[in-house]
Amino acid sequence: MSSVIVAWNGRCREPQSRYRLLGYLHRLGSLSDAYLRTQEPERPPLAEVQNGQGVLTRANVESRDHPIAGNIVISSDIIEDAPTFPHRAHVAGLPVIEHPDKPGLHLTTLRKAHLRGLDLRLYDPRQLNPGADRMSFVFLECPDHPLLDGRLVRVRSPQQREGHEAAMIRNADAYLDCPQIQLHSYLEDWTDCLFSWMKFFLIGDLWWKRWEELQGYSDYRSVFSQIQTERGQEAAEEATFDALLATFAQHAQHWSEDVAIRARGGRG
Repeated sequence: MSSVIVAWNGRCREPQSRYRLLGYLHRLGSLSDAYLRTQEPERPPLAEVQNGQGVLTRANVESRDHPIAGNIVISSDIIEDAPTFPHRAHVAGLPVIEHPDKPGLHLTTLRKAHLRGLDLRLYDPRQLNPGADRMSFVFLECPDHPLLDGRLVRVRSPQQREGHEAAMIRNADAYLDCPQIQLHSYLEDWTDCLFSWMKFFLIGDLWWKRWEELQGYSDYRSVFSQIQTERGQEAAEEATFDALLATFAQHAQHWSEDVAIRARGGRG
C-alpha cells in the first residue's frame, strides 16, 4: 500500500480541556520515545537523506510552553474551512495575504502569541519517513484573536523550512501551519482511533483526513458513546485512552519483531 499524508486541525476553546488533553498526549510521547530509544538504531547527527535533503535531528518529544514574538506567519489551513478564511480574517481585523506557494490558501500575521503543547516523533521501526514522522499537538494561544485562539498548529522553525518556499515564509520568526504526518501501512487505523477519541471527549470540532475526512469516526463514536453510558464520562475517557496506548504498544512490538526478522534475512 502506498503512503498517505494524514492532516488535522481543530480548536480547543477551554484551557482546562487543553491541559487535560496534553496530559494524556505526554503519556503517548513518553511511550513512543521509549521505543525510539530502545528499539531503533541511532540516527547520525544529520539524519537519513530524503529527497536529496538531510533532515535535522530533533528531540523525540518537544514540549512547548513559551511566548513567541516578531513576524509570526500563519497559514489558513489551521482552520477547519480554509476557503472561508479571508472573509473571517477580515471581519476579525487580521491581515490577509494569498499564500505564495499553495493556491487556495492564505496567510495572516501576528506580532505575539503563546505556544503550548508538544510535538512528538511517532515510533516506526522501519524509519521510512524521516522528518515527516512527527505529530504536532501544539496550541496557539492568542486571546485577542478569537479566530485563531486555541487552534492546533505545527511550528516550523527556519531550519525546518524548505528552500523553494516563498521568502516571507522562509524569513518569518515563526511559521505555523496545519499539522500532518506521513504513514505507510502502519498505525493508520490507530491514528483514526486517536483522533476520534480526541474529538469525542475533548475537541468537538477536530477535523482530520487520511484517505477520507473524519475517517473511522462514525464507528469509534458509537463505541465511545456506549462506554461513556456504561461507565461515565471521566472513566470512559481514561479507559479508552489506556486502550489506545496498549494498542500502540502492540503495533510497535509487532512491527519491531517483523523488522528484526527481515533484518536477519527472514530467519526466525
